[in-house]
Amino acid sequence: MSDEQPAKKPRPWWHWALAAAGTSAFVIALVWGPWWIEGHHLRDDKGQLVSSAGIIVTGFRTMVIAIAAGVLTAAGLYYTRQKHQLEREQFQHAQEQFAENQKQFETTVRDAQARDERQTELTREGQVTGRYVEAIKLLSSDNITQRLGGIYSLERIMRDSEKDHDTIVEVLAAFIRHRAPVQAGNHTAQSSESGQPPKPADDVQAALTVLYRRPTRPELPSIDLSHTCLAGAKLTGHGLRRAHWSGAQFEGSDLTQARLRGAILRKAQFKDATLHGTDLSSAKMADAELCGADLRGADFGGVDLTGVDLTGAKLIGAQLGETHEIHVWRLLQARLHSSTELPADIAQDPAVIAHIAKCEEGWPLRPSLPTQPAPTTNATAQ
Repeated sequence: MSDEQPAKKPRPWWHWALAAAGTSAFVIALVWGPWWIEGHHLRDDKGQLVSSAGIIVTGFRTMVIAIAAGVLTAAGLYYTRQKHQLEREQFQHAQEQFAENQKQFETTVRDAQARDERQTELTREGQVTGRYVEAIKLLSSDNITQRLGGIYSLERIMRDSEKDHDTIVEVLAAFIRHRAPVQAGNHTAQSSESGQPPKPADDVQAALTVLYRRPTRPELPSIDLSHTCLAGAKLTGHGLRRAHWSGAQFEGSDLTQARLRGAILRKAQFKDATLHGTDLSSAKMADAELCGADLRGADFGGVDLTGVDLTGAKLIGAQLGETHEIHVWRLLQARLHSSTELPADIAQDPAVIAHIAKCEEGWPLRPSLPTQPAPTTNATAQ
């Protein structure tokens, strides 16, 4: 590639002819002009030069030179103006070209960033998928330590990846149903040899804890934990919003301050469970068993207690003022207290008032009471 500058384009021939003609006209006007135009002023009647002839010639020639200088100045200004206009057009073109290059650069940068983000997302998803697969492998292990590792790995993935939230919740719920099912034909949890309620396996307890403390996000309508045996589980201070616990066994479980608002607890068994201050408002509890459960300070607002067995349940400070379908004969099976909040009509029932007085005096309840008596008047039914 040569570094030589490209040859300049030769000027047209008429440029040179015009320049030569102009120069000739200037010389002629400068030399002969005074005699042609001012000749009658340069000589007297006898044909002799007048004394002021030199002044007249000099003045005329000065005028010619001034006119020529003006023409040249005008031509220079015109040329300068044309050059400035050309330079301005070139500058505007350069600005437009710069703006176009800037747009192309920004587009290129955005495209590169988008590609990098997509690649990063694909890499992250690949990593999450790999972690998920490894966690599932651990979850299916025969080793309890590996299963615990799988559970807590799934919890970490659930917190890191919102899109995998629902899937992991379903996996953990299925794990609990598989590991702790209610035994067929057995409606109460088996007790240990010491007579104490059994404790859930460590991995089941861990999976429950992970579900309870999961991040608050939009998710599936409910979590299916129905027909699971969670006897002896410790679920204090946690909450499973809208969980489906139908037929679940909570014998001897500790649900102190648990948040079970709106949970489905039909036919669930809470025998001897501790539910201090538990939020059961709006829960579906039809035919649930609360025999011997400690429900001090529990909130039953809006709960349907149809068929609920309250035999021996401790309802000290429990809030039952807004419950539905609660019958006096069932309340007389429970341990009531003057701090128990009851519907106004039931709280004024003489049988309930007498029962509360006996409970506060330490009167032991009968181990069992008859099933629902024949329909009679409101609260005198025993």
